[in-house]
Amino acid sequence: MLPDLPVDDDMWISTLRLDLVPMTAADADDVFPVLNDPTIGRFTGETPPADVEAVRVGFARWETRRSPDGAELWLNWVLRRRDDDQAIGYVQATVGDGDAMIAWTVGTAFQRQGFATEAGHALIAWLRDILGVPAIVGSIHPENIASQTAAHRIGLRPTDRIHEGEVVWEFVSSD
Repeated sequence: MLPDLPVDDDMWISTLRLDLVPMTAADADDVFPVLNDPTIGRFTGETPPADVEAVRVGFARWETRRSPDGAELWLNWVLRRRDDDQAIGYVQATVGDGDAMIAWTVGTAFQRQGFATEAGHALIAWLRDILGVPAIVGSIHPENIASQTAAHRIGLRPTDRIHEGEVVWEFVSSD
């Protein structure tokens, strides 16, 4: 059974340097420059969006926070630096019955500053504390060393499972 979907105010997550803001179609203008970088998709195979309107349409679909069939929660947050409100990427969690698949995208200009790790820690804590999700996984391309490093730092460990060519990583609690 899916957990209850919190109201938007309860979905805001803050860290020392970031606000994780529930994504809406209105965020497309700010996030488009991050996604319009061809190097962002080198491990996922994704190409940059055609234009800001394409991003807006995608974000509007996610804004419902549920899959069309209602079987999953689709939770997405824009990563905004607290000091200047700059959109630097996003994190997402697809929550099913008893588990969550997480992912993150941080713009090239903002990488190697610990933002993925900071956002990942906050996201996992929120999923466990607010939604009570017991199992958290992610999948990472075997050559994406930066994402593997962030995953290790937030408590994910690689498994021997492969999903669509990527290694499945599982959260291992230290408590």
